[in-house]
Amino acid sequence: MRKIKIFSIGILLILLVLFLGERKITSSTRASSADTVTVYNWGDYIDPDLITKFEKQSGYKVDYETFDSNEAMYTKIKQGGTSYDIAVPSDYMIQKMIKADMLKKLDHDKIKGLQNIDADFLDLEFDPNNQYSVP
Repeated sequence: MRKIKIFSIGILLILLVLFLGERKITSSTRASSADTVTVYNWGDYIDPDLITKFEKQSGYKVDYETFDSNEAMYTKIKQGGTSYDIAVPSDYMIQKMIKADMLKKLDHDKIKGLQNIDADFLDLEFDPNNQYSVP
């Protein structure tokens, strides 16, 4: 009878560990909440004061992560585990990410100010019609 109790407690502990592990994995892979923008960018590209100003003006919280190379960024996104609303790769990496089906098409109707971007920066070879990226 004692062995059955110990065995039952062991199974319950294993189930508890699995349950807590699943919850941690689920929470870390979840997309950003509706009031948070998750940005993955090159280090030192955006002044932290600008992020603070954006948060105050827009009401959105910014989760800002940085990378030091396109390859590091690509590997982290490819592995999954974190969803980014905005990623800032270089041109050749955008093309690679498009081919790997790692980017979502943009809805240009929801992006204000596209008409203000000089034509020299639009419709570039790596992303014709700016379907996946904007300068």
